[in-house]
Amino acid sequence: MNRYMPLVILVVLGQTVLAYILINNVLLYRLSGPPPVELREAKSDVAVSDEPERIYRELGVFQINPADSVDNQGFRFLQTEITLGVSPAQVYDQLEKQNPRFRDIIIAILTTKRLAEIDSPEDREFVKDEIRFALNEHLTTGEILQIYFISFMIQ
Repeated sequence: MNRYMPLVILVVLGQTVLAYILINNVLLYRLSGPPPVELREAKSDVAVSDEPERIYRELGVFQINPADSVDNQGFRFLQTEITLGVSPAQVYDQLEKQNPRFRDIIIAILTTKRLAEIDSPEDREFVKDEIRFALNEHLTTGEILQIYFISFMIQ
């Protein structure tokens, strides 16, 4: 047994060195990942804002019968005037051309609402979002950023 002892020690020592090299160079490199790359912030001249560039006021007054307008208290109606905040300003021309279509979309949305769905400020914000999404589907460029109720009367 003494005769094989130097050979066993040499094999064990060789395996230890090989394991150390593999762990140090391969495993630790993969765990730490590649060296970090310095990222630079790209500068852009595009202005992004939630504020509209132009206000479209030509939709006029809407007088609508809500979905549940006939109840035990008599005939009810909603009268409102809506303006649109658009961006970029070139969207204004599309709104001029599609004014009747947009009025029809707004009337269709408002006539499906019951009075309980439009009487509180939170409900009106939901209706504004619904109108904005519906109108934006018909624009080819730009978008409507804000819907403003200039007047809002339920009688």
